[in-house]
Amino acid sequence: MDTTELHTRLMDDARRYDPTAHNRSLLAPYRDVLLLWRAKFMSYEQIAAALTTHGLKTSPTAIGVFCRRTLTKSEILRERHRLGTETAKGPAATAPSSGGLFAVANPAAPVTPGKRGPKVARDDY
Repeated sequence: MDTTELHTRLMDDARRYDPTAHNRSLLAPYRDVLLLWRAKFMSYEQIAAALTTHGLKTSPTAIGVFCRRTLTKSEILRERHRLGTETAKGPAATAPSSGGLFAVANPAAPVTPGKRGPKVARDDY
């Protein structure tokens, strides 16, 4: 076989190559299942074990790569919030918690705006 003929055939194959056709994942059809499991704080190892019991053999590393690549943190948090409001009963389901994101560690301590708090002692050598 001539090298120019081989080069021509290889170039034709390279031009016809579709990268999107080969970037599919076996886990893509189960994205919503993985989102729900991650929202319920399942580890990658636990997810891999659950999928293996259902006949889909995969590794925890592959699941971690897929989840980090396709699931956003806000999406997981949104699902956790949705799960919390579905399972909770009564007014606590709609009212936000009193602690919130910026809860004070010691509520008895006075908070003065503009003050930085105690200074750390430093030794000058």
